[in-house]
Amino acid sequence: REAVVSTQSTGRVRSSILNCDCICFDVDSTMLTVEGIDELANVAGKGEQVKELTRKAMGGNMSFRESLTKRLNIIQPTRKLIQTVVNDTRGKLTPGFKTLVDLLREKDCAVFLVSGGFTQLIEPEAAKCGIPPSNIIANRLLFDKDGEYEGFDKSCPTSESHGKARALALIKERHGFQNMIMVGDGMTDAEARPPADVFIGFGGNVQREAVRDVADWYVTSFSSILEVLQDN
Repeated sequence: REAVVSTQSTGRVRSSILNCDCICFDVDSTMLTVEGIDELANVAGKGEQVKELTRKAMGGNMSFRESLTKRLNIIQPTRKLIQTVVNDTRGKLTPGFKTLVDLLREKDCAVFLVSGGFTQLIEPEAAKCGIPPSNIIANRLLFDKDGEYEGFDKSCPTSESHGKARALALIKERHGFQNMIMVGDGMTDAEARPPADVFIGFGGNVQREAVRDVADWYVTSFSSILEVLQDN
């Protein structure tokens, strides 16, 4: 069931959807039904260890970068492991996402993906929706010549706490967008408003009460956003 938001908020959000020139989507548990790092951990046989570390990180005693570093050090993702996860594409794309992206593009609204996940996992799924690598800001895993894990690119804004806000600011500055929307399931997505003008919380895969409380609009299906675009 969708949260009830005030008429004023709905009107403002509706207007923003109809007039947006850029919409940024989170990836894990938003565009995709899964969390990429959990997929890597499970295939590597390190699922429980990573879950335990994630629980500790949620306590707030660890920065995002420290948490990311520690989880990847446990998983040690190789190129081969990445390919195994990429090949297993069963039902990963959230229903309605591609239809929404197609319609947004028809209406000349640019679509970007902004994620604390990994480009190597995201790009193959994004390609199915016609989203090019140039419209993806996410973390990049690094490998040695034998395909063994060597770390991640620390220059990416989303490798740090509050990185999504920095990523959206870069997109806005680079392209001159005037009306930007962020859509996502987590508090890191909510923190990207501003620079996003509107934040739409997405609960189609995971529902978080804290996100529902701060969202300008909270939806549990992409069809809700589609309906706004189609009614116009």
